[in-house]
Amino acid sequence: MEEALYTIGEVAKLANVSIQTLRYYDQIGLFKPAYVDPETNYRYYKDLQLYHLDLIKSLKYIGTSLEDIKKVQQLTREDLLLFMNEQEKIIEGKLIRLREIQQNVVHAKRRIQKQLNYPVFGEVVIRDEDEMRIIQAAANNLTPLDLLNASYSKLKRIVEEEEGVINNSYVAIITNQPYSYIEEITYTKIFTPILTDKRISTISTEIEVSKIPEGRYACIYYIFSPEVYFSNLKKLMDYVSNHHLQVTGDIYELFTSSNYSPSEQEYIVEMKIQIAD
Repeated sequence: MEEALYTIGEVAKLANVSIQTLRYYDQIGLFKPAYVDPETNYRYYKDLQLYHLDLIKSLKYIGTSLEDIKKVQQLTREDLLLFMNEQEKIIEGKLIRLREIQQNVVHAKRRIQKQLNYPVFGEVVIRDEDEMRIIQAAANNLTPLDLLNASYSKLKRIVEEEEGVINNSYVAIITNQPYSYIEEITYTKIFTPILTDKRISTISTEIEVSKIPEGRYACIYYIFSPEVYFSNLKKLMDYVSNHHLQVTGDIYELFTSSNYSPSEQEYIVEMKIQIAD
């Protein structure tokens, strides 16, 4: 019995692909018709070719390039198994990356939600805080007036290379001690949060992975300006002193954008210091 031939339109319907796709596959030599009528230039395909088209669709579905699919068509079954093993590894790597991106997005959402739930600006509150992983470096005599200093760039570059770019916090540490005016304050460390559980590998001798411990913190929030910085710091320290709270660490400052307008840039500052339970 003579083998049936299918027009390009019939194959498109049977295989659920577009006619334009089949024409392109023919053009690049990936999936050519079994017969082309010399008078009409109509393309015709055989039954057996539908199997090969299924293979092309399957490989394309898992992300294989058309160029690699052309190579796969020449493989033995044993070689095809090896190729599939490699594809599985590639897909697993993509899944790991997507899970890291998902973690990044989840942390970013939490940060935004926390901002939406900030207490009244300029008032000290006691809050329980989760642990925060960070990468940090020596501050090299930076002061509160050096917000957005280029010194942060190296830290942020490491985080972006390892995790992506959903991170716009600028953070610093100052020693817990009495201050009389802003010019006395010098940061000891600068750092940026790590938003995923991924191990950071590209650390230099000047940069280290650390953490802000979980626990109870006295916190104050305000919109940053040099004029109000010191009054808010003093308000935080006076609260700790007046309530006889036992301090267990240094003062952390987190600067986060309150909006993303290039013409109305402003930062919310969260100052916090850990206290004993």
